[in-house]
Amino acid sequence: MNRFPPVFIIIVVVGLFFKVFMNRSIKKYNPNEEFLELERKADLTPKKNIDDLPYIDVSSKELPLDIPTDNEETKEHQYNIRTLEGKKILNFTGISNTELKLAYGAANIHFLQSCDLNFTRLAQNISRLAEDYLNEGHEQEARQLLEFGIRIGTDVKKNYTLLADIYQKSGESEKISGLKDTARDINSLSKDGILKALDGYSPS
Repeated sequence: MNRFPPVFIIIVVVGLFFKVFMNRSIKKYNPNEEFLELERKADLTPKKNIDDLPYIDVSSKELPLDIPTDNEETKEHQYNIRTLEGKKILNFTGISNTELKLAYGAANIHFLQSCDLNFTRLAQNISRLAEDYLNEGHEQEARQLLEFGIRIGTDVKKNYTLLADIYQKSGESEKISGLKDTARDINSLSKDGILKALDGYSPS
């Protein structure tokens, strides 16, 4: 009668032991169950007052959105920012929907998601329009847009690097350290990439 080689038997035994161990571990700790419990708690969080949140104001009187141009993409970026005037905008970069519900109540989640989407649209179009302006020779207007992007806490890498280019070109390299300080405070996966890019600029 053929017998299984000892090595094969050892592999089978180890495999069975590992399977039993993993099954017991999953029963003891299930991260999915922990998440679902947190979601249940978030869905039961009562609605809270959100009137005093740090809403971002977009004003066509303060931002250079009417610079004449024949470039259709530039016009589109100007329009996209202009349509956000009067809209509710909040920066929730890096904050999950579950965290928002826990903080402000489940009944507010759709409104807060809308505010966050408005922020994403604003941040993206700010950097795109600034780049358009730079390409068209409107450096001062580009700078104004990019500095606004920094003030609202953008996590768009190009917003930081374009502004750093302007600072270095104008002999204001010391201001790049301020950009680094802002980048360190953002709650975004883009943080490390932004800081690494800014590290490539020469100190004043």
